[in-house]
Amino acid sequence: MTKNKGKIFLVGSIPLNSVEEVFHLCGTLLADHLLSIPDGEVGDRTFWILYLAYRTYHGHPDIETIQRPEPPEWKPTSMDNCWAFKLKPGVEKLRLESLGYADEAIKSYIAFRDAREKGDIPPGVRFQIAFPFPQDATYFFFRDPTEHKAVMAAYEEALRSEIETILNHIPANELCIQWDVCTDLLEMTGRYYSWSRPETAWDRYISPLRRLPREVPRDVMMGFHFCYGTFPQKPAIMPEDLTLSVKFANAAVAESGRRVDFVHLTVPRIRTDDVYFRPLEDLDIGDTRAYLGVINTDGVEATKERIAVARKFLPDFGLAAECGFGRERPEDIPGIIDLHKQVADDIF
Repeated sequence: MTKNKGKIFLVGSIPLNSVEEVFHLCGTLLADHLLSIPDGEVGDRTFWILYLAYRTYHGHPDIETIQRPEPPEWKPTSMDNCWAFKLKPGVEKLRLESLGYADEAIKSYIAFRDAREKGDIPPGVRFQIAFPFPQDATYFFFRDPTEHKAVMAAYEEALRSEIETILNHIPANELCIQWDVCTDLLEMTGRYYSWSRPETAWDRYISPLRRLPREVPRDVMMGFHFCYGTFPQKPAIMPEDLTLSVKFANAAVAESGRRVDFVHLTVPRIRTDDVYFRPLEDLDIGDTRAYLGVINTDGVEATKERIAVARKFLPDFGLAAECGFGRERPEDIPGIIDLHKQVADDIF
């Protein structure tokens, strides 16, 4: 393969000390294989939706914190000390002034542009940002079903405002938006948190799917990361196979109301069997680029084994890790990124 049609996809979280380090490392090693590059979601964003719990929900005048990690810590160690919230009595309409994503994106884009000017990132590679899909950002923390309509409406309203602000500062043709979809899949298994309602999980995915992607201009590259989580372990639940991921990906392409450029499907490192990959035969996404999370820390040969099995059922796909690297040790990140380069150079 000589043309870069998106050989490698970086899911998002890359826990280095700064966005400048992320752009330099990933740009110099992988830029020829990437269509977009994330800022690493460094700092508080490293722990995915916990960023919203700590920075947006906790301390909000209309929200009561009913469970949190033992202060001064804010990152939970288990589901037993994870953040939980409820609306204060009498609150029927919630407003979230800011989610923080726009401010971070605008700052990171300046660093991205500087890295491009220095030659670390070649022209044409887009600046990538990620947003949790509504259920991940809300239902995980607000456990009373009667509050979900108000909280999800507030989150969607804030998200639209964040996207508008970002587009006022970052050219649409330089931007890539990644929607993170995780707890939706976990709930559908019926095996996740104690307050799961698997019978309504699909509707809670499909409903915003028919609204939010339409808010993204067509000049913006857009896609979906379908995930089985990395907390409290990786994966949070071991999927039986790719059936649910394929179902969610097919729906994303069919229901988004605009072009979907990519979908990312997770592959746990221990899965090298036909049973896991066979549902890829049912993937129906047209020209949308599929990325499979086959790259893992067990090395090039084990990764190539997963690729060989997957190709029985989907001959052409791009490569990615199982998930972001937020729970990896920062000192291991250069080696993980280099592994991506070794695999891409070898396979393509």
